[in-house]
Amino acid sequence: MLESSYKRMQERSAINWKISAKAGEGVMSCAKLFAKACKRQGLSVFNYYEYPSLIKGGLQSGQVHAALHKAHCQRRHLDLLIVFHEKFIKDHLQEIDHNSLILVNANAYDPSKYPELQARVIAVNLTKIARDQGANPLATNVAALGFCAALLEMDLQIMGRVVIEEFAKNKEAAKLNLLVLKAAFDAASKLIAEGQAPFLGKLLNSGLDEQLLLSGNEAIGLGALAAGIQFYSAYPMTPATGVLHFLAEQQKHYPIVVKHAEDEIAAINHALGAAFAGVRAMTGSSGGGFALMVESLSFAGVAEIPLVVLEGVRQGPATGLPTWTSQGDLNFVLGAGHGDFLRVILTPGDMSEHFTLAKLAVELAEKYQLPVIIMSDKFMLESQQSMPRFDMTNQNKRLSMVNDGQLGDNDLVEGEYLRYKVTEDGISPRAIPGQSKAWQLTNSYEHDQYGFATEEAFETKRAVDKRAAKLNSLIQELPKPIYEGSVAPKRILLSFGSTINITRDLLLDEELAAETALIHLPCVYPFPSVELENLLADKQAEIFVLEGDSTGQLAALIKRETNLSKLKSILRYDGRPFYSEDLSEFLRGKKLHEQYRLVE
Repeated sequence: MLESSYKRMQERSAINWKISAKAGEGVMSCAKLFAKACKRQGLSVFNYYEYPSLIKGGLQSGQVHAALHKAHCQRRHLDLLIVFHEKFIKDHLQEIDHNSLILVNANAYDPSKYPELQARVIAVNLTKIARDQGANPLATNVAALGFCAALLEMDLQIMGRVVIEEFAKNKEAAKLNLLVLKAAFDAASKLIAEGQAPFLGKLLNSGLDEQLLLSGNEAIGLGALAAGIQFYSAYPMTPATGVLHFLAEQQKHYPIVVKHAEDEIAAINHALGAAFAGVRAMTGSSGGGFALMVESLSFAGVAEIPLVVLEGVRQGPATGLPTWTSQGDLNFVLGAGHGDFLRVILTPGDMSEHFTLAKLAVELAEKYQLPVIIMSDKFMLESQQSMPRFDMTNQNKRLSMVNDGQLGDNDLVEGEYLRYKVTEDGISPRAIPGQSKAWQLTNSYEHDQYGFATEEAFETKRAVDKRAAKLNSLIQELPKPIYEGSVAPKRILLSFGSTINITRDLLLDEELAAETALIHLPCVYPFPSVELENLLADKQAEIFVLEGDSTGQLAALIKRETNLSKLKSILRYDGRPFYSEDLSEFLRGKKLHEQYRLVE
């Protein structure tokens, strides 16, 4: 009989689950399938991946937090850890305690190897279960799913449907993997009945599968499609590659052309050419690729060509940590390109915002004829999170409003078209090249209202002022800072982008929520100076700025753009995201985790 110190429970409303193996052993597939099964049971889900920049080998993990309440992010403490190789246990010692269970893919386990280990360990040869069903050894990951389904008394039919969908293109593989799933479920049930494996409590099923489970890359792709994107070009670079792959697949279903360019310079220029011709266009990359795009970004600024650029941040500088996260490109994105030109920088937080702000980015670029940058990071672009289904109310109305600035043939009088006509709001009527009555003159030089290159002082100042005049209307359409939590807080956690998922998780704790508030910035440029100052005007709280870089770039931007000066920074810059448990301990008076830095 297995002597266990687990918290005995008949039901559980949440699970923190992780699988760890070598790259190439199906870790990501296993985590994705487990996350989908939890979502199908009506749970809120967050699925976070860690992996080295290797095709095979190294240590790779997938981590799923699923709960009846909102699962905003990953959690450090694990209820259940599956390791395909016993040696990987040592890599997770800080994530497990006496309430954790470790499932090792092995015939036996020697506890003397890890005398400091508090968690219970059971050894089961999952690979043998897969082979006994005639399946490929890679089906070990499906065996792990079957075993977990029994430990948590999950709906095996739901899990089975998820497996069938995964192997829909190969009926024989689907059949064999279903056999593996059932065999592992039965083996686990037998061990539980015999007392050799613990029952972890029935994972609850809300019966309401109403959420979508998307990665940030998928949410951005769908948001762009909802805004009528017609052309996407990119060169693969982690973590933005997922948008390229996702939209390439959507060519079967939507009128969109996706171009795998030879490099990032070509990618942005392809998109600029498409946008110049009247097509809604977008490109994307990470910091190193975006660095190659900045000259063309300036061209989009002076030529007033609508363009959306995704900048998926990973840990730099240079190649840095290619598969790990960061927010350290903020200063770079703020100043990317030479000369003065207006741009918008959107910084989505959760998956819903990745959809809505991608949609907004395309619409703003089209309406205001300027570059819009979506700045996200590896943490959210490659993680999966459940989110409500899209609200597409008034979609047609929004698209027609954006198109108001474009001219049809009947609106034109031959010889009178001014591509860069000075207007009160700075937005010039836009015709499409090829229209017989609207000659197009577009180049990288400063220009007059017709588009002819000029070096005249008067024309130069007028052109610069005309482009800058868009700001007054533009700022009315930008997303404003979001305030959540206590109305009279002792401390305020201020962040941008993905970190909102961590701070929201803290507010699930009633004790912390009573004295803590958060502010999220979904747009950092043009900076919402007035709105942020108004939110903080009557607050007598400590303000902590959380950001994933080593120099406090967001804090410096806030100080530059507002009258706020008494800011403290909590920084993380090791390629890993924040963990709410670490912040919770700090807010309760304990020492900040050694992987963070506090700047006062």
